[in-house]
Amino acid sequence: MEKDLRDGVSSRSVSLGSPSSLSPSYEQLEPPQTSYCFDQALLDSEFSRLSVSSSSYNNNRRRSSSSNSNSNSNNQALYMGSGYDLANGVGGVDHFMPCSFQPERKNQRVGDFGHLGVANTNFLEIFVPERNQLRQREYPNRLSWNGNGLVSDVSMNSCGLVDGLGSKKPRFPNWSLKDLRGMMLYMAQNQQWSRYLQCKMDGCTDEEKNLIFMELIEHVGQLMLHPFGNYVAQKLVEICSEHQRTQILQKVIETNYLVQMCLTNLGSRSIQKLLKHFTTQQQISMFMYALSPGTLALSKDLNGQHVIQHCLMNFSDEDNMHLLNEVANNCLKIATDRSGCCVLQKCLKHYKGALKERVVAGIIANAFLLAEDQYGNYVVQYLLELRIPQVTENLLRQFKGRYFIFSSNKFGSNVVEKCLVETVEEHSSSIIIELFTDPKCSMLLIDPYGNFVIQKALLVSKQGCIRNALLELIQSNSSMMTSNLYGRKVLTFCQKELNINFRTRR
Repeated sequence: MEKDLRDGVSSRSVSLGSPSSLSPSYEQLEPPQTSYCFDQALLDSEFSRLSVSSSSYNNNRRRSSSSNSNSNSNNQALYMGSGYDLANGVGGVDHFMPCSFQPERKNQRVGDFGHLGVANTNFLEIFVPERNQLRQREYPNRLSWNGNGLVSDVSMNSCGLVDGLGSKKPRFPNWSLKDLRGMMLYMAQNQQWSRYLQCKMDGCTDEEKNLIFMELIEHVGQLMLHPFGNYVAQKLVEICSEHQRTQILQKVIETNYLVQMCLTNLGSRSIQKLLKHFTTQQQISMFMYALSPGTLALSKDLNGQHVIQHCLMNFSDEDNMHLLNEVANNCLKIATDRSGCCVLQKCLKHYKGALKERVVAGIIANAFLLAEDQYGNYVVQYLLELRIPQVTENLLRQFKGRYFIFSSNKFGSNVVEKCLVETVEEHSSSIIIELFTDPKCSMLLIDPYGNFVIQKALLVSKQGCIRNALLELIQSNSSMMTSNLYGRKVLTFCQKELNINFRTRR
């Protein structure tokens, strides 16, 4: 039987040219006069494995024979089977065989959809479903052939496009964008075809841009959230006109999912690309009006914060008025969030006037809570770094009587250090004096966080009574400090930075 199969198979060569030069007809090969006889039980078991009944198989044979006899055309189509092969390399349903009955050969790979039998053609026909019809496509790429003259390593997707040509870097057909009409949405969501479509979008004419826009505009929100489609959506934003960009924005807003889209990684990137290409005040106003209600959620989100920061850095105070009002109204919630503290610092950096004053007032009102928060302390430190005299005085007034507590706190100690460094000598001296007046002041010398406050106090204090008081405090407790890890850090600092070597009292 295997010998008969080999005799009935001949190697085929396919002449592949450009789509314009390909002829719609080609020479039909006569089927080899080889009969195949298989055990019926074996056939039934094979069809059962492939979820195909033998009766439907026989019906297909009869229908194919009838259609072939009534047809005057010599065209043979490339059959993309789902479990069948054309063992002899001749197209048509008359010669279907299950994949497992193919003679085994070296380096022969059977894909999910089986091998593809082809006739001696000048081009390969690919049928693409569109509007409930079969649409014929020419595919001029070189495919890989096995010893039987069968196409190997090819699978077919739901749109009739060929996926996976057995190559890590597949070569794409040189189709025009008009040829891709009706398939762009599918291609945009496919990994390889998405890249192909992006290449096609580079350098396209205005007519082709309009064609792409009309194909994708109704699905632009869907594409922005797709792993591969978002790149096509971003490319579309780059190449389209100002009016078309406004239409894209309108479509995104109409979905009522703008805020939810900004909360995702892919959606945030796509929206930022859209923001970068805003050219009119109308576009900015439309976007900010739709975005402002979600300011709190976006500010506290890892992805959404980038959209908010983009608006803060690139749009005017007037454009961001509603956004900043939301930030000021929710200052504490935003400042105590990992992403929100970054947003709040951007607000302080890029804005002036009444809007900034509202945000600053919200921070000062909650300063003692923020100072001990793992994220809020960064907001307080940034506000001190701005060195606005009135703001600094208001903050220090809020902290008065709490410096010792803050100094023993992991996050509050950072704020106390910043107060010592960023304020004038008068203010820093008052802070150090407050620390001295506490009965437990010596405990800061061996505290995991307080020892850093002592080191900073030594660094900022000038020659005088305050510096001498600090040195006496260290000298009197040096015996305790030498047996403590954090105490030794203070002694080492004094030796390296101040050139003071304390002798241990016995």
